[in-house]
Amino acid sequence: MASLFATLLGAVTEPTPATPPTDDDFWYSNVATGGSTSSGKVISPELSLRVSTVYACVNLLAKTVAALPLSMYEIDVSGNRIAAPRHPLNEILEHQPNRWQSAFDFKAMMMMHLALRGNAYAEIIPGPRGAVHFLEPLHPDLVSVERLQDGTLRYTVSQFDGSVRRLLQSEILHIRSAICPYGLEGISPIAYAKETVGLTLAAEEHGSRMFSNGARPAGVVSLKGRIKETELARFKQKLDSQYSGVGNAHKTLVLEEGATFQPITMRADELQFLQTREFEIEEIARWFDVPLIMLHSQTKQSSWGTGIETIMTAWVRNNLMPWLRAWEMAIRRDLIVAPYRFRAEFDTSALQRGDTSAQAAFYEKMVKTRILKPNEARAALQYNAAEGGDDWYQDNVQAEPPGDGPSRPSSSSEP
Repeated sequence: MASLFATLLGAVTEPTPATPPTDDDFWYSNVATGGSTSSGKVISPELSLRVSTVYACVNLLAKTVAALPLSMYEIDVSGNRIAAPRHPLNEILEHQPNRWQSAFDFKAMMMMHLALRGNAYAEIIPGPRGAVHFLEPLHPDLVSVERLQDGTLRYTVSQFDGSVRRLLQSEILHIRSAICPYGLEGISPIAYAKETVGLTLAAEEHGSRMFSNGARPAGVVSLKGRIKETELARFKQKLDSQYSGVGNAHKTLVLEEGATFQPITMRADELQFLQTREFEIEEIARWFDVPLIMLHSQTKQSSWGTGIETIMTAWVRNNLMPWLRAWEMAIRRDLIVAPYRFRAEFDTSALQRGDTSAQAAFYEKMVKTRILKPNEARAALQYNAAEGGDDWYQDNVQAEPPGDGPSRPSSSSEP
């Protein structure tokens, strides 16, 4: 009755949303991480991975961060940074954060969540190793954040059985993306790039349909006189079965009963199919801040130079370093009890090394200018320490060759 009076008076009422069927995955879609697009495609982070450029960007970020060593360091009274392999967090961050994941698996999963959804969460489980015994990753779609009156955060975690759990800020490791409008949660690039991703998927679907019809424009078949419906259906079925599809392309068309075929020509530049795909590759790479050269796209010249060392240095400095800093700052805030004494750092030296000749020249100069001791240079190259290598380089002094040679560190040493 109330709705009737509202209609008569011209009031605007919100429509009652229909309940989606049980086999519909609409419930899983999140407006903050995707949604419908002008191209007619509904985009979600998972669906966007069907686009090769999105997959390549996310895969590059995830595997690169996962492969980098993440270790604990102690800062002494002089400000020197000293490796702290026996810190309880070092085993968790560098080797095994929980029972079922290696450090590589954990970092790759968290970085994928961060790249696709703008947030990565892990529940802090205390235990024998201290306040942080395990780090259990949580799916970002199941976590919501709110700020309490005392300024701290509270996290609501939805369970698959429909129940919810509420965790305090001290119980969660939360890594946010750099774009964080309200400070509580990072934003998903897919939510803003959904039109670009949707257009790419629509273009791929268009291309698939075009090639499924013989990768050429349609034509017109003209028949003389009038024919029966059964004969027309038989004629069309024969035409489709023998001449449609990529495998039947370029076959000689044989028509019967005086039928003629007239193709409808369309120039390749009118389709602009390849141009659209190239543009979308560049556009998606821009959304994820990944240079085209790192995606094996060689259509345009890079402004970063041509040397591998130059390109990798620019990639680490301009693109990767902000992500690594987000990790390190989140670990400092959420996991480290004494942040003024200890810190967690990624080691990016392996990504920025040149060839063997460049490395030899670099470390030789660092040792001779007494910036590094010989054993420090050997450690940077992952060689064992040599006798006498803890002393500064002296001019006109012939160093004795190390007895152990270029052996690698023993894998049996305890952290």
